[in-house]
Amino acid sequence: MTTVQPDPNQRFQIALDRARADWAAADPVVSCGLAGCTYSEEGVVVPFFGVPHTVTHPFGEVTASHGTAIKPAHSSIVIVLMHYLLTADGARPADRWVAFRELPDGLFYAQAFAGHAEELLAQRYGADPDAFRRACGALGGMPLDLADASFRFQALPRLAVAVLLWGGDEEFSGRARILFDGMAGHYLPTEDLSGIGDWLAHRLARG
Repeated sequence: MTTVQPDPNQRFQIALDRARADWAAADPVVSCGLAGCTYSEEGVVVPFFGVPHTVTHPFGEVTASHGTAIKPAHSSIVIVLMHYLLTADGARPADRWVAFRELPDGLFYAQAFAGHAEELLAQRYGADPDAFRRACGALGGMPLDLADASFRFQALPRLAVAVLLWGGDEEFSGRARILFDGMAGHYLPTEDLSGIGDWLAHRLARG
């Protein structure tokens, strides 16, 4: 007997519904404290790459504040933010970087992650590290002393991400790596960390 698998849109909706159900059952004040966020009458305020997002409780509706404009957040970010609030255990950031494959179950996703997020940055900026520096600076990245060019991003209050670039030459192609704080697994499942790295890579690739 053949088992019919739900299509990607159905799987996405299932994940969103489950996250909202889990969030409705959670204590928002406790989750807020463990995640290093701010609690207000409107909900829990979670900065995502510096942009404040408000997560309501119990319904899990999420809006993003872009200056005076308030807009509904994309569903993929809604899932990540609720998973962050539900997963956060208050662990102090490690202040050391780990490769994606070193994350819990990271080897399962490592090849796809390298082929999507890291390869995208290598192709876009391998021949132009200066453009990479400009793109990272425009997104709020803080320079690091790693690789030919590297930047640290505060993805979430207790989750930092680093992007490294080695420029190419006539003999070798450029390379890029995305690293995560060593305690990243205490704040998001690895599949969501893959999503954050992919979001960052695509955002930077737009220049």
